[in-house]
Amino acid sequence: MRKTLLVDDNKVIAQELARLLKRRGYEVQIAATLAGAREIIEKERPLFISSDLDLPDGTGLELLDMVRATDADLPFFIVSCHSPSHYEPEAVRRGVTLCLDKTRIRFVADKLIEYAYQQSCGEPQPDFHKLLYVHTDTAETSNGLRSGVLSAAMLQSGFYIVAAETLAGANDLLLEDENIELILCDTALPDGSGLDLLRGQRYLAERYGDLVKSRPLFILTDSRDLATEYQYRQAGVSDYLTSPINIPELIRRIRYFIASQEQIQAVE
Repeated sequence: MRKTLLVDDNKVIAQELARLLKRRGYEVQIAATLAGAREIIEKERPLFISSDLDLPDGTGLELLDMVRATDADLPFFIVSCHSPSHYEPEAVRRGVTLCLDKTRIRFVADKLIEYAYQQSCGEPQPDFHKLLYVHTDTAETSNGLRSGVLSAAMLQSGFYIVAAETLAGANDLLLEDENIELILCDTALPDGSGLDLLRGQRYLAERYGDLVKSRPLFILTDSRDLATEYQYRQAGVSDYLTSPINIPELIRRIRYFIASQEQIQAVE
């Protein structure tokens, strides 16, 4: 597999993005300067390039020009703390793929992972249903379903998974990314519960109307307590599955639910 290239002199940002990419199985190279990036690119064609705008010996736009002089198709991202209005029109003119806000690190990582998948499998940009999986991803998961395993299986069926390990992280992603269609969530999180997430989403939707949408929520848990399941179903959870989670069955239920929602919207 070709390696991704991250160009940033901020070691903390570069290492965090590298960590998130490596968790999804992608190899990563890091360069802190324009010269370092050029040296890597001359040796092998990266899967994609993500570059900061300001580098110690130049700019991300200079690197973009160098890449576009020989390769018009390689995905190239400018990831910067600067307001896009200051540089995005010029970056688009020079052939940038996307300009991303470095302060939204998880959103940046999700976008890079999407493109890494598309590039590595040689497919055009697919029309995925994007789902959010909220679960503390430890070696001993409560529902027995690691996010990496779930993501790999779901991709083959047209579902792209973004992950959060806390209630706060889930809420941030839901506010940032309007393309998330459905939530998969455990009952227990380090800073709350699936019920808290469900109620919070509904509160925001009721308060802000069309500005914030409430997504359907599926519970995936090892809890077989009937009182807990009753509580969630009374609260209006879309589905409730207990471990061991059968992924083909989960996919079938999600597809059925999405198809039902689309039919309802068509009638309305």
